[in-house]
Amino acid sequence: MLEAYKLVKEQLSTLGIPTFAELYPLALADKKVYPYIVFNFPNTLSANFADVNLLEIDIWDNKTSIIEIETLAKQVDDIFKNLMVTNESMFCNCFRNTPYRLKLDDETNGIQRRQMRYFCKCWIK
Repeated sequence: MLEAYKLVKEQLSTLGIPTFAELYPLALADKKVYPYIVFNFPNTLSANFADVNLLEIDIWDNKTSIIEIETLAKQVDDIFKNLMVTNESMFCNCFRNTPYRLKLDDETNGIQRRQMRYFCKCWIK
């Protein structure tokens, strides 16, 4: 599973915005930098020879315009909608979940959030 986290972090780092696994660090909570991404694998299903992981990618922004957050959502989708990676430790294939793109309300006024959902089927070598 650690390899899957490394793979997602590596792919998202190409976007050039702060990216965190599972949650925004508490030590930085008072100085949040927007936009940022938090990703998580909340569920894993074993399929005999491979794991099927639900990948949730949350994009957060505090701008009044939707242009930046929608652009980031498209960039994330461009990365993960048909991602196939083979390296020395694993083979991983990601594809869209249904629904794959959600606009979620945030309890904090002025914060926009998009959640992107994918299944990642990973074979560990």
